Amino acid sequence: MLSKVLEIAKTIILKFTLITISLVVLFTGILFPTQSALSLEKSNSTIANLSSLSWKPIDGIPQGAQVAVLNGNTTKGASEVMIRLPAGYTFPHHSHSSREVLFLSEGEITYIADDGNKQKLPANSYLDLPSGTKHSVLCGQNPCLVFARYEQPFDLILSPAPKTKS
Repeated sequence: MLSKVLEIAKTIILKFTLITISLVVLFTGILFPTQSALSLEKSNSTIANLSSLSWKPIDGIPQGAQVAVLNGNTTKGASEVMIRLPAGYTFPHHSHSSREVLFLSEGEITYIADDGNKQKLPANSYLDLPSGTKHSVLCGQNPCLVFARYEQPFDLILSPAPKTKS
């Protein structure tokens, strides 16, 4: 009888040890990835310091707005950019062939829809505009900084501004 109890105890201890070793190996791989996993992760990452970006004017609109590419290629496919607008700047009425995702990180803007309705948006506002959405933007009393993502090559299709509503 005692030998049977010892046999069962050995089996339980052996299973517990195997499970413990398996869990340690699994969690060590998750919590402390190998160098190759870190390298792979770094190769797909983009890290940018906004103060060292290469800012360029945006062609086809009044001088003042600037753009800096963070990721992608604006002429060939998807891209992510930062857009800088001086205080009081009006970005002309326009649309894009691509969906446009915007995040206002600094400043305050007035978003003007194609029907003339206006909406004031403070810093930390998010906009997701389907392709072809006509709109314009008025930057408030302080400079504005906007993150923008486009799923297709960047284009700027200018259109007449609507009569604005209060």
